[in-house]
Amino acid sequence: MKNIKDVELFVFDLDGTVYIGDTEIEGSFDAINELRRMGKRICFFTNNSSRMHTDYIARLNNLGLRTYADEIYTSGQVTCEYILDNYRGSKVYLLGNENLKKEFEMYGIEVVDDDPDICVIGFDTSLTYERLYKFCKYVYAGLPYIATHPDYFCPAPVCPMPDIGSMIEAIRLTTGKSPDIIMGKPHKTAGERLAKKYNLPCKKIAMVGDRLYTDVAFGKNCGFVSVLVLSGETDADMLAHSRVKPDFTFDAVRDIIGALR
Repeated sequence: MKNIKDVELFVFDLDGTVYIGDTEIEGSFDAINELRRMGKRICFFTNNSSRMHTDYIARLNNLGLRTYADEIYTSGQVTCEYILDNYRGSKVYLLGNENLKKEFEMYGIEVVDDDPDICVIGFDTSLTYERLYKFCKYVYAGLPYIATHPDYFCPAPVCPMPDIGSMIEAIRLTTGKSPDIIMGKPHKTAGERLAKKYNLPCKKIAMVGDRLYTDVAFGKNCGFVSVLVLSGETDADMLAHSRVKPDFTFDAVRDIIGALR
C-alpha cells in the first residue's frame, strides 16, 4: 500500500482539479499553499498543448495562486524535450496553433511547412483541412509521427471541443498509421520526464486529478501515488464501476491536507 505521507512532489491536473473554467475549486489554492509550507514540491501538469507554459503561469497568478516557472509542465514541453533528446536538429511539421509553435521555437526546434523530418500533432485550435491532409501525406510517407497527448475532447461550454484523439483517429483511418509515441497522460514518457525533471523516485510523486482514464491511469502507469478528486469529471458512481482504481480518493484537493497530518 502506497503512503501519501511519503510524497515529496504533488503533480496536479488543472481543469476539474484546481479550478473549473475561471473559478477556483473551493479551498484548492489554500491547500496548495499549505503543501508548500509543509515542504512539498508542486507541479501543475496539463495535457492541453494549445497554450504555452507561460500562459498557465499567468492564468494561475491571475486567478490568485502564486505560481512559478518550475511548477508548470505541459505535454507540449514534454514533446519538445523528447525531440531534443531523440531527434535533435530535425525539422518538424507541426499541427498546432501559434502558441504551440512558439513553445517549439523557444526550445530551438525548427518548424517547417515543407520537407520535414518528423511530424507532430498537438491540440490545433486553428486546424485547416489543407494542413490536416498535408500531415496525412507525410505520415503516409513514413515520417516519424508524435502526438503531444491522446485526449479525444477538451471540456468546453455547451459542447466539448474535438481534441487530438479525434484527429489521431481521422489520420489512422486515412493512412492506416497511429502515432509512434504519445507524450501526455496516461502514457509513461511524461512520467519518466517528470521523475527526471524533479530528480525523485516514482514512489515520492503523487498524481492528483479528476479523470480516471488519464490522471489516475497515468499515476498507475508511472508508479506514482494516484489520487482522484471528485471535483470534476468523475463521480462516485463512475469510480465504483471503473477498472482503474486510485490509491486515494478525496472530494477535493483541500481534503489532501488532512491525510498528511
